[in-house]
Amino acid sequence: MNAAKEKMQLKLPKRLQGVQPTLIRRIFERALPDSINFGLGEPDLPTPRFIREEAARVTLEEQNGYTNHAGLPALREKIAASYPHLDLQPNQVCVTVGSQEAMTAAFLAIVDAGDEVLIPNPSFPAYENCVKISEGVPVFYRLPADKDFAFDIEEFKSKITPKTKAAVVISPSNPTGKIFTENDLRQIAEVLKDTGIYLISDEIYSDLYFTEKPHSASEFYEQTIIVSGLSKSLSMTGWRVGWLASTQTDVVKAALTLHGFLTVCTSTISQKASLLGWTDEAERAKAEAREIYKNRGEFLIKLLQNELGLRGTQPEGAFYTMLDVRALGDDLEIAEQLLQNRVITVPGIAFGDEAKGFLRVSFCNTEERMAEGVRRMKEVLK
Repeated sequence: MNAAKEKMQLKLPKRLQGVQPTLIRRIFERALPDSINFGLGEPDLPTPRFIREEAARVTLEEQNGYTNHAGLPALREKIAASYPHLDLQPNQVCVTVGSQEAMTAAFLAIVDAGDEVLIPNPSFPAYENCVKISEGVPVFYRLPADKDFAFDIEEFKSKITPKTKAAVVISPSNPTGKIFTENDLRQIAEVLKDTGIYLISDEIYSDLYFTEKPHSASEFYEQTIIVSGLSKSLSMTGWRVGWLASTQTDVVKAALTLHGFLTVCTSTISQKASLLGWTDEAERAKAEAREIYKNRGEFLIKLLQNELGLRGTQPEGAFYTMLDVRALGDDLEIAEQLLQNRVITVPGIAFGDEAKGFLRVSFCNTEERMAEGVRRMKEVLK
């Protein structure tokens, strides 16, 4: 009987071997009740009311069957118009179930077994796992901690080999909040010129910036595949509206084929409500969110310095700071101690070994909650 049971046990296919839930998720699942969540990777601000009201109206008044696999034509037109420098056509845009699906579909569309994909270190851990699912080989280029995680073109160049199929840039960055400068992106474009290497540009945080608006890598390099969505800019994480956009029509077509079999289409109600994401009212909501997160970031970084004597990196976008705890010990152990005192943080090692000794701390909280969180941190660290 035992032998029979052993035969029945699933043997994972090679593409899933070594793919595990992220450390971030494993930490969240062990959080105690009433924890202060500094690990949050999503906005805490509500979805703007005008979008919620439109979704309610659409639900009550309209028929909401499947849309075209690629998404509503009107929505694809609005997304295409967001990148005027590309002169995109609607067939060069695929509306996906969040930017996560866009990213995964992009890898599955272009990566073959053994192809190498350059990924920033540190970066959002889904990239490494999605490359593995695509049977590719993740290759990491360092964003040096001793340079506040800024881009280093020589490091990037050193990782390119004849097997390199694609490279990833995330700007603004999760987890560091750093923005790739125009010069950074021009240098990347120059290095990749005539190589045939695809550049996947994760721009999900592009509307959350605290200095000047980030450039899109697609402004400088033709073989760029843009991955983005409305999750962060309009607090629509649960609505699952993302997209893949590129002048590389064959890549979009391949990703669309995958998307059709995986999901059929993105939620029709979410798509219809998202049509308001390009209105003047939406732009005002985005600007208000930027101001709120900018002020919260400044408040939290000052608080961490004054109360704990610890330095957090200065975010240029997104809503994270990297808190330097190297003088206190191992980041994973410190995160565990904080977790037991009802404070959720994410150890830097979750994003790559370059961030070891740091904690990713999110400022998606009110000032009152952040102050209480820092007080609890002080109880542990002092």
